[in-house]
Amino acid sequence: MKTQIASLAANPEKEMETLYSQFDRPGAFFRNSASFKVPDPDPPLTESTRIGLVRGDVAEYKLKIGVGPGEYDFIILTCYVKEKSPWSTDRSKNLIILPGQALTESFYSDMAIYYAQQGYSTYILDRRETNVPADETDFSYMENWTIDRYLSDTYNGIAVSRIHTALLSDEAVEDIEVTAIGHSHGALILTAYNASEYHDLALGSVNRMIPVDIIIKYEPKYSELIRAQAQEFDTISRCIENRTYNGSSMAAMMQIASLALTDPDRESLFQPGLTNRQFFRLMATRTHAFNPYPYTPNYHYWSGDLGGLYYVDEDRLLNLTLTGGAVPYVPKHLDLYMAGLMGNVDGYEIDFSRISSPVLYIGLGGGFSDYGSWWYKKEVGKINDKVTSISWNNQGHGSIAIDYNSQELWALIHSWIKDN
Repeated sequence: MKTQIASLAANPEKEMETLYSQFDRPGAFFRNSASFKVPDPDPPLTESTRIGLVRGDVAEYKLKIGVGPGEYDFIILTCYVKEKSPWSTDRSKNLIILPGQALTESFYSDMAIYYAQQGYSTYILDRRETNVPADETDFSYMENWTIDRYLSDTYNGIAVSRIHTALLSDEAVEDIEVTAIGHSHGALILTAYNASEYHDLALGSVNRMIPVDIIIKYEPKYSELIRAQAQEFDTISRCIENRTYNGSSMAAMMQIASLALTDPDRESLFQPGLTNRQFFRLMATRTHAFNPYPYTPNYHYWSGDLGGLYYVDEDRLLNLTLTGGAVPYVPKHLDLYMAGLMGNVDGYEIDFSRISSPVLYIGLGGGFSDYGSWWYKKEVGKINDKVTSISWNNQGHGSIAIDYNSQELWALIHSWIKDN
């Protein structure tokens, strides 16, 4: 019997390998193995480790996927799944989460566990920048961390997650459907991915896509915002030309968070008249005021005021930011790509005609909100009659993951998945 397995090499045009085997289930290849390889002449090594039970019968697995020769050229899948026994589940539905910029699986773990409890093998894909330590000083390797590299990484992550789900559930790999949720930059990558050739490969296809709070293109009437992003594109381009390949805005935010957590009542060095905790709240709730090129007029991470954040536990947010939920450095190429799209820069387009999967766009109030829905509804919707758009409460760009009521949004997504 023949089972076709797509290559995990970086080139999406590489001819698919045909694996001849007497088995038609991937579990026969990988059962009880601590590591496995996709059959291919030069595949990335994937190390799979069962961490153990984390909540009830939900277990955690880690999968490390090599994607290049460099020190930080690997990506990590964290899997949460309801088990029958170790390395075994009767859940063959696959859901993968692509995090926002500078955020890691720790930020989305509650969300992933929720979906595991609903019957999904749920994965969070940590991108390669999450491997870069805080004391790094040489970022020359980020020169090549372009959108094309990230699309390749995404293919590797989706393909390995599909095979891992097949392994655990003892189902045929071609029967595993994948639903992908992308938040912020994760939504940007997911959208570009679905319009790319990677999505055409057997292991790389996405059956449903849920971009959360991103703008691909502004509605033309927002000419000032478009011009601002074109200016942002020029600014980032000059940085890259001058060999500055990393962005460090999260590093600054982490410093502010550290002061807010460890010395909350001391007067802020950055904003005299406010305490360290108040200045953190100001940054979180009036984010647009600190950005020379704000995405939307009222863009902010979380809703609140100087007295506190309204919908999220501040101490938990601060601790999470400082203990692995965020990383200090990201590649400027992703911001360049985003600004190029939003600023209508020549050569920066996503071919909406290639997006045929059911789409649910979610705009988070106070984030990109409904500014992001236009492209999905009016452009993708021209040729795809399976596009839905909803708006979520005015709680800010970060409200998908750890707000007190985030589970209400997760349930809305779950309901849409079941209907599509």
